[in-house]
Amino acid sequence: MVSVCTTCKGLQKHLQALGSGIQETNSASLRWLSTTLPSLRCSTNEGCRACATLLQGILLHHDRFVGVKEERIRISAESFHQSGSTPSRQDTQDHLSVEVRWKEPGDDCYDGDEHGHDQVYPDLKLEFFTDGDGQSPFSAIGRGRQISENPLQDSGLSMARSMINECLSRHSRCRRTKPTTLPKRVLDVLLEDGSKGIRLHESDFDYDEQRYEFGEFLTLSHCWGAGRSVLKTTSKTLQTHKKNIPWSTLPRTFQDAVVLTRALGFRWLWIDSLCIVQDDSSEKLRASTHMDDIFTNSFLTIAATSAAESTDGLFLPKARPFKIQATDSKGSLYRIYVREQPPHYSFKAPFNEGAHMNDWELPFNPSEEANLQTPLLKRAWAYAERLISPRVLHFTKSEMILECREGYQCECGRIGDSVFDSRTTDSVKQEYARIISENEVRGDHANGNNNRIDSVASQLAATSLTDADKGISKRREEAIQLWSYIVTEYTARNLTYDADRLVAIIGIAKTLAGILQSGYIAGQWTFSTLGLLWHPNDSALCRRPNNVSQNIPSWSWASLEGSPIFFDNLMAMDLACTASFPSERGRSPAWSPTTGDALELTAAMATEVTFRVDGPSEYSLVKDGISVDFRPDISPPRGEDSLESGETLICVLVSMTFRSSIIGLVLKQSVSSAQTYRRVGRFECYECQRDGTDEEPNDAESLFGHWFPEIEDMTQLDDGPQRTFIVV
Repeated sequence: MVSVCTTCKGLQKHLQALGSGIQETNSASLRWLSTTLPSLRCSTNEGCRACATLLQGILLHHDRFVGVKEERIRISAESFHQSGSTPSRQDTQDHLSVEVRWKEPGDDCYDGDEHGHDQVYPDLKLEFFTDGDGQSPFSAIGRGRQISENPLQDSGLSMARSMINECLSRHSRCRRTKPTTLPKRVLDVLLEDGSKGIRLHESDFDYDEQRYEFGEFLTLSHCWGAGRSVLKTTSKTLQTHKKNIPWSTLPRTFQDAVVLTRALGFRWLWIDSLCIVQDDSSEKLRASTHMDDIFTNSFLTIAATSAAESTDGLFLPKARPFKIQATDSKGSLYRIYVREQPPHYSFKAPFNEGAHMNDWELPFNPSEEANLQTPLLKRAWAYAERLISPRVLHFTKSEMILECREGYQCECGRIGDSVFDSRTTDSVKQEYARIISENEVRGDHANGNNNRIDSVASQLAATSLTDADKGISKRREEAIQLWSYIVTEYTARNLTYDADRLVAIIGIAKTLAGILQSGYIAGQWTFSTLGLLWHPNDSALCRRPNNVSQNIPSWSWASLEGSPIFFDNLMAMDLACTASFPSERGRSPAWSPTTGDALELTAAMATEVTFRVDGPSEYSLVKDGISVDFRPDISPPRGEDSLESGETLICVLVSMTFRSSIIGLVLKQSVSSAQTYRRVGRFECYECQRDGTDEEPNDAESLFGHWFPEIEDMTQLDDGPQRTFIVV
């Protein structure tokens, strides 16, 4: 009788019925082994052909764990049940998944807990599979999903069309409800002269008069890179480009986008650098504030997701699977393929699924590896384009990924299936689409202004926290919470020009304005005072924008660069603080990014405090011997935010949160005018300490009695004396 390998059971499915101990981890998969790399070597040396195949495939990726002690490398393998009794070829996932885990030497996160370690996404995940005939000496290794080497080949185009058709046929939010209009300029990629060149088509188009030319078009989202190689339309080249743009002048990414547009059967393509006159500042601003019209109307956004430069092209070389020769018990040769499972990059979080969006760790996936492999996803403009577009076809170094308003599809077929990839999938785009779609279905835009909400945005109002809390609808709450997530992600991404800070997000704001029914100034929705309680994730990385012409007010999150911005939108108690904006701003262009607005902040609980430097990057606010920790917006404070120890500041209490903390704003008197103030920070008090004593710190609520002893009844704050500050 032939002995069966105790490590892997020979990777033979029929042994499952013999009570071999193969573990059924869940209804969809079978666990074949859980061992260490030295044990796998030992089993290989003892003659197990299956272990030898696994070992060979793992060592082909040895560069991933160079320097790691082999005894710290753990290996597990599982295969998957077919979905349904007669699964289609498209759904077949018959490969063997091998997970390799290790911790880098000196990593403090590793505590030797194997069970906890196994819950973390593996450091390396490999797929062992056969080619189309499915022949293998090991029944646990079956056919794998093919990934096209070139999306322009028949198999690649077929996959792209299949994903798009799946989206159109199954997703109601992704379908067109009315004819689409062309932007002011688009590229005509189907010239009648038969040349490979293209030309710039200028339609009879006017935003204000609502004159449009109808047609389906695609858009390109790409990294400009250093900018030297990007072909642009200028006032000098405009007329020439309307006649012909020679093929040889197009950078590789543009050429690939044109070829793909033609292959998918479309005539029109929009590329920002060619369809906007780049040396006309007024046109650039006008086009930028109408990005929502362009990308919402686009049938498909082509995303050069892994290209850092316009010369890189869409279709970057993919790593080919390794080939392994394996034999059966009779000595017959078989070919086994092994590749790293497509990583899905920044579309997946570093944490497992199941976490609600409110509990997500933001930014969603800031890992250096993800950013390196998908540079486009690190760009702020591209983030806005991605959210607004009905569907985005991402071209990455590993596969094509279609992201739409209802989910994801990919060539490997695993991005949206937790059986194959347990990490949480970035669903902000889908949540964004759901909120907008549900609002449209309810008929909130019955006046026909679904995409023309300038009049709503110009209604600037003074609204108290109490009014906002009581009057806001569930949809409004969802929308403002979503806006907070979007701003955090947006500010975690890069912009080449500070002047674009408020411009690049206008398209998203316009699409949400119909739900929020609020004025919008400098990134702030005027109905929500809580929106002023933003704070940078790391004030040590922050600076004020270099572009002084916009004069972004200090109370706006857009006034800081360098760090993701977070918000506090939930409170347990309103501390009678209201914010209002000058009513004359309502007569200004609704979506102009030009700012400089003053904010009138009226508060029942505002007091003078002393700023104190306690150490390097350590600061506090002191009054009557009671101190609380303070983190300024910029650390160390400098420029217009400079602060000296002993300086008097104004502390305005805004709300008490469900975290049992008190949150407020810290203001500094403006140098230019004694009547105005600038925001220099936000503080959150969890506890307060009496200076010069060893007493236990008091909880946050005791701060009211220490700093505001004159207030005897907290329920009567609205009726008591209040102070107003003009914040610029």
